[in-house]
Amino acid sequence: MSDVNKNFIEFSKPFVDGLKETFSVMVQTELKAHSPKIKDHNLTKGEFTSIIGMNGKVEKDGESKNFRGLIGLSMNMDVFLKVASNMLMEEYTEYCEDIADTAAEIVNIVMGNAKKALSPSGYNIEMATPSTIRGLNVEIKYPKATTTIETTLDCDLGSMILEICYQEV
Repeated sequence: MSDVNKNFIEFSKPFVDGLKETFSVMVQTELKAHSPKIKDHNLTKGEFTSIIGMNGKVEKDGESKNFRGLIGLSMNMDVFLKVASNMLMEEYTEYCEDIADTAAEIVNIVMGNAKKALSPSGYNIEMATPSTIRGLNVEIKYPKATTTIETTLDCDLGSMILEICYQEV
């Protein structure tokens, strides 16, 4: 296994763990992660996708390398409405401005928790502002030449996909 692949695995785990913890605490549901796989296209898979970009440096064995990446959380609208309802403790049956930022807040929390968890391993992460994309098969502008891993997660509210891309530059 190359150092880059090893770093990607080490880098990805806190995001999956952070999403599980966020859903347990804020959405009152447990997530079960399936095996990750490489994403072979740049289109959204759910009707509602929140993304947040990042860049930074990783210091390992006296060496400093820059990296860049992105995380995204994608789900269908019915799942998003259930997640927002649980998180905000009010039932929502259709999209409205009251819940517009719910998924973006989730990826922001996950990014913040992963940033904290990765810091002792030498990662210094700068995060962007999260944004949300509505619609199926919308193109995501991943950082050039990054590898994207997607992990499907299931819970009693439905399924969602966590995407993580990472590249040392």
